Amino acid sequence: MLAIEPIGRVPIRRPTWPVLGTRPLLVGVLGGALLLLAMVGPTLAADPTQTPTPTADPTPTADPTPTATPDPTATPDPTPSPTPDPTPTPTPDPTPPPAPDPTPTPAPIVPASLDLYTTSGFRYQDPNYVACTSTSAMNMLNFVLAAGSGGADFRWTRAVSGSTRDAMLRWERNHDTLPYGTGSDPHGWRNALNYYGWGSAALTADGRVYDDVAYGSYGAAIKAAVRAIVATHKPAGILGWQGHPSQVITGYYGLVGDPFATDSTGRFTDAFTIGGVYFSDSLSSDRMHHIRVSYFGLQHTTNYKLRFRPFMQTDSTRDDPYTIGWRRARDEWYRRYVVLLPLR
Repeated sequence: MLAIEPIGRVPIRRPTWPVLGTRPLLVGVLGGALLLLAMVGPTLAADPTQTPTPTADPTPTADPTPTATPDPTATPDPTPSPTPDPTPTPTPDPTPPPAPDPTPTPAPIVPASLDLYTTSGFRYQDPNYVACTSTSAMNMLNFVLAAGSGGADFRWTRAVSGSTRDAMLRWERNHDTLPYGTGSDPHGWRNALNYYGWGSAALTADGRVYDDVAYGSYGAAIKAAVRAIVATHKPAGILGWQGHPSQVITGYYGLVGDPFATDSTGRFTDAFTIGGVYFSDSLSSDRMHHIRVSYFGLQHTTNYKLRFRPFMQTDSTRDDPYTIGWRRARDEWYRRYVVLLPLR
């Protein structure tokens, strides 16, 4: 009876090798394998990490698309805030000693009385009766010389002669603001004082030693004259007889207070008093040679040759050529108290 194999099943057959050659072949294969292992073994032992033989997946699975891992943003090394070099404290230059405050010009010592008159320095104008201004200028320069207050550029030498008197008057007439007449005026007197005492450089406004000044009141004029005498030790002049003759104040007496006191604007306060002044007129017939006249008397006396009154002359119609600008000279003085003051 035939053996029937189930339908659908492949019968398993055992391999058949020749009986005699099978074993020697197996022995040879096994020996070669052992020899190969013996040769490869040291190499495997030397490589500590053996690469595994990849096993093929029967059903390859698609690798998932890897999410790109962003490269880690390199954290920048924090830029170190530069430590500023310590600003070196500058070595101060040696501090110069503070400049001393400018030494204020000391106020002149104010004596209670002062008189610059000297007998050897005075002369009358007689017999030249129109030479009052030139005679007064000559006398005043003699008093400055005697007092030693002229300064380095003072060039006057003592003189009392009639020829000097007359020469000075001629010079005045050529350098005043009076167009006609025989005498001179306040500008001629002032210019002669400056020229004969200190030279031509003293004629202009910036070089003058004496100047003619007009005031609106008697008190302002006389106190300005006293203050100038104290400050400079030079005599002052006044225009008496309402501007007719020139007269000289050589000093004062009975002073009380400070002639140099000023208010907040720098103006002199005139808050001082005097007993009176030392006064000289160069006309001998007036008999007023070096006399004491009270402050009140010089203002109110009934002797009109002595009383100091406002200037009333109108004949000086020219401009002063030694002062900048143009002005009729009489307009400077008319109805005002006119004095010749030493400035320095």
